[in-house]
Amino acid sequence: MEATLDKLSYSVPSLSDATDLSVDSINKAIKRGDLVANYFGTKPLVTRAEALRWLDSLPTERPGKTR
Repeated sequence: MEATLDKLSYSVPSLSDATDLSVDSINKAIKRGDLVANYFGTKPLVTRAEALRWLDSLPTERPGKTR
């Protein structure tokens, strides 16, 4: 999965658009602690570096796939 991430930080909807993942998936990743957000007041922002780190940490194979 390769997304074009060229901004300094992303709101949840912007990161959703950039990665083609749902807002709900992004929010769940933040709640689980898999994706770390910084906050401006109550607004979560994800830095470019954190978004790339998180994307790189995702599995390369579908769950349940056996060889």
